[in-house]
Amino acid sequence: MTVLVRAIALGFSGGGDSTALLHALRRAYPRYVLHALIVDHRLRPESGADAEHSAAYAQSLGAEPEILRWASPRKGQGAARAARHSLLATACALKNVSLLCLAHTLDDRIETLRMRASRKGSWRTLTGMRVYDPSPVWPEGRGLMLARPFLEVRRQALRDWLKTLGARWIEDPSNNNSDYERVRMRARAYDEDAPAERKLLETSDQSLAAEHLLRALALRLIGRAVQLQNWGGAKLDPAQFAQAARPVALRAMEAVILAASGQSKGASPRIVEQFLDAVLERRAQTGAGVLLTAGAMIARDPGAVQGRRDGGATPVRLRLGASQTGVFDGRWRIQAARDLYLKGLGETMPSEMTGLDSIPAVFRPSLTLVCDAATGRARPVLGSGDGNQGHITLLWSDRLRRWLLPPEPPPWFDRTKPVKFLREALAKSV
Repeated sequence: MTVLVRAIALGFSGGGDSTALLHALRRAYPRYVLHALIVDHRLRPESGADAEHSAAYAQSLGAEPEILRWASPRKGQGAARAARHSLLATACALKNVSLLCLAHTLDDRIETLRMRASRKGSWRTLTGMRVYDPSPVWPEGRGLMLARPFLEVRRQALRDWLKTLGARWIEDPSNNNSDYERVRMRARAYDEDAPAERKLLETSDQSLAAEHLLRALALRLIGRAVQLQNWGGAKLDPAQFAQAARPVALRAMEAVILAASGQSKGASPRIVEQFLDAVLERRAQTGAGVLLTAGAMIARDPGAVQGRRDGGATPVRLRLGASQTGVFDGRWRIQAARDLYLKGLGETMPSEMTGLDSIPAVFRPSLTLVCDAATGRARPVLGSGDGNQGHITLLWSDRLRRWLLPPEPPPWFDRTKPVKFLREALAKSV
């Protein structure tokens, strides 16, 4: 009889918030494997020692620690965040873990909303973080869910609880560095019951509800207006896009660009607007790694796959050994049956290749070519399925669902359980 062992991963820094979450998860799920993933950004001389200390502490609580080191550290919170999520997602994939818990608090949510409100962007910028989100990186984060059990809990409550436990934690000096916008926001006094903060949270909740509705309508529009091609492109119906409300059409176009490009980051609002207008006006458009023809066919931009002479993009390549699995260009998942490599087909069309006549000539150079490393024999990828080189899956639909559908946690995970231990302990200590 096979016993299913469930596992949870935790982004663990050794700070007060993640230390509280480590204690809470250990109590809420005592029989589950708990992986404490510690990212060493290597931006401070003492970061390595802190990471080792955090690993030892996590192990003392029965977690399985692993230190993930950023190979190319550089300053900037945006770069650090991207690297952190990439490292965490890759580690979770290697461990076959689909749930990663993060220790964001209500304070973090308010600070994020304050920063976004100060930039005076569209209402969408006030959606903010959610209790559940898909991993923001692709393809490393494919299939990984983020959970924030403490998103409705104040930061001070976590520290009060840790004191009742006699627990220790690390105070990161960067949390007091006023060079960072978040630290400056944190230094401002605020109260969750204050009218301004309450209004900000209410506005965020309304924005999240509106975004949820828009994405649901966008998915329905895609079902009517987008015909997926087995080679990775899609045929769009301009009439269906014209009939839809513009906000819905924009959200659908945004998702289509993302799926067709295979890129991790979505296109900017300006580029999405340009593509939608091009579809409605029946004209060609390029940008965000994709190409749209005047005939409303959209697919990967050949220049982005092959590389450009101006150095703006380098050729995309992937090598896999037998039995290895990888994702090529964010669009195709390959389980290799033998040693092989993948690349864009390019401008030179081998004479023995057939079955490409139905594909617009402008897109053929961006087709994915699978090459047998031993024999050199190659064939273009024209759809999902099994072959003598392995199993190939087009990730288009997977990407659309991940972008547009609300995230669903595993049925066995209850985010209220970790919070329950904290609140009961604090109530007893009063």
